[in-house]
Amino acid sequence: MAAALWVLVATFAAVLPASQVVAIGEVEVEGTGDAAFQEAMRIALVRLSGRRSATDDPVFEPLFREARRYVQIVRPPSNGSAARITLDAVAIERAMQGLGQPVWSRERPLVLGVVTTAPSGADPVQVRASLERASNERGLPLRLAAAASAGLVAGRAVTAEAALDAARRSGAEMALIGEADGADWQWTLFDGSAATVFHGGSTAGIEGAADALALNSLATVAQPVAETEVRIGGVLTLKDYAEVRRMLTALPAVKSAELVAAEGDGALYRLEVAGGAAGLAEALATQPRLRREPGRESSLRYRYGR
Repeated sequence: MAAALWVLVATFAAVLPASQVVAIGEVEVEGTGDAAFQEAMRIALVRLSGRRSATDDPVFEPLFREARRYVQIVRPPSNGSAARITLDAVAIERAMQGLGQPVWSRERPLVLGVVTTAPSGADPVQVRASLERASNERGLPLRLAAAASAGLVAGRAVTAEAALDAARRSGAEMALIGEADGADWQWTLFDGSAATVFHGGSTAGIEGAADALALNSLATVAQPVAETEVRIGGVLTLKDYAEVRRMLTALPAVKSAELVAAEGDGALYRLEVAGGAAGLAEALATQPRLRREPGRESSLRYRYGR
């Protein structure tokens, strides 16, 4: 498929926040009744657990069996559209915790998705639809963009710096770059600290990214919470202060973040964070707009980039 066509079907949207709260309980399913309620529960559990395999885990059998209890609103199918079911996500979270199962935080990083090259014969309309469907099923915030609109060159290898710059310009935290790998796809997730590659079909990148982000988030929040401080330079306006605090509180490891002092062109924040200073440093490594200052290994000092 010609590269130009991939541009034509790409999504052009307004800049969105770098992280988003996922609507766990809003589900579209075929049919009605108990079978539809159980299917809605399967989708909600995948989103909350961060595991596609959650649908086959016997530990969740009580939730499937009692799916009707968690239904709040049912909108029947109409005009060819699927039924829309709203589940009580808070109650499902409590039930999961009661079963000893961890829950993936609902506030998740927005990922910019860009296809630079596609396997021969790939239909851009179908690829876009499959990407949107998979990201919805996994609860992974995704913004699709054409390579040109993202500032990338179709058919050319993308560096980590270029990918993260494109993500930042679009309001995202991470970038997922798709390219042809023979008849299959290669997807690379650039998260600010590493580049992780996934091979397979058109949705392999979505599945891999969701698995990786959920696993990292769950591992982070499992660590003991401790108080630490971080100084962030380049904070000049009230908008900057608010934006930096929002970025900090959006990190899965961070329980709270408060501004305690303004120092020249910077700000000092005190945080409660899983894993303390080490946990915060690890979490900030995935935030491209907060870069650690060189030569400051013994203290947490970063610079904010717009």
